[in-house]
Amino acid sequence: MTQTDLIDRYLNAVKLWLPRKQQKDILAELAEDLHSQIEERESALGHPLEEAELVDLLKRRGSPMRVASGYIPEHRLINPAMLPMYWMVLKIVLIWVLAPMFALIFIAPLFNSQSPGKGLVAFFVTAFQSLFFVIGIVTTVFALLDRYHSKWVDRWDPRKLPGAPRTHQQMQWYNDFSGFAFGVAAAVFWALTMWHRSAFVFNGGFRIILTPIWGQIYWLVIALTLARAFVDLYCFARPAWSPARAWVRLALDALKVAIALVLLRVTSWVVIAGADLSPAETAKILAWLNATIQVTLICAAVIMLFDWFRQGRLLWRAKKGRSTPILTVS
Repeated sequence: MTQTDLIDRYLNAVKLWLPRKQQKDILAELAEDLHSQIEERESALGHPLEEAELVDLLKRRGSPMRVASGYIPEHRLINPAMLPMYWMVLKIVLIWVLAPMFALIFIAPLFNSQSPGKGLVAFFVTAFQSLFFVIGIVTTVFALLDRYHSKWVDRWDPRKLPGAPRTHQQMQWYNDFSGFAFGVAAAVFWALTMWHRSAFVFNGGFRIILTPIWGQIYWLVIALTLARAFVDLYCFARPAWSPARAWVRLALDALKVAIALVLLRVTSWVVIAGADLSPAETAKILAWLNATIQVTLICAAVIMLFDWFRQGRLLWRAKKGRSTPILTVS
């Protein structure tokens, strides 16, 4: 293969990745640069380049796609200045909105399907579609903001910035907002799902019957969930820690732990009926349902105890006059 043939092949490959209007000028510049390198190399070696030497020179120059990318202006999907907000919004949507929705709504096909395998496949298909849709929507919104309204990032006034926390704790306001959103969603779901409900009926006459304990705690759960949600909303609107807020959260967490402990004292939370199942299958399904509820209650109690300990630790540190830096630089 001749030297000219190799260079022509290389330039033609680069051309495929270049914008049509710029191909001619860029290829002329690249060809001139390549011939200059070849001449310098031949002068240093004292003989015309052999095929292997020319191939090595082109390889060191870079693949056609990489070389072409060096002549194309960089296009970003999202402004780097907006990336922190993008990740924050995406986390809030995925963790505090989409995840509970999967747990509370989309898991229904697992119970409604006659075949557990088909139900599991339907669940994962729905989960993937929803995940793809949500990420696409959030990314598209931020891309459009970057394209048409990116100047708002630089439009700010130091006098309108939120006040710094009066304590030395670094406040993560997005946790407060997500706690409010999740709390309201959880309260609404509980209210709509458990209102005057004593059983869940599925296809084939299969029923999950709730024991009376669920009706006894119905209003208490709604009240505590909404109370904690609006405490988080207040902390989001006024991001400054105070002992009163910590005491309120301690009280709410203590009540929630008490409810969890009361529920854990119950030996059976649900029973099943109406299904064409053998006694052994009925006992197996019933044991699995009650065990799932038990594990969920234990996990919820542990999470609330952790938050209770954290709030108590903040109160203790404030009482002893200890402090930590407002900002941490990494």
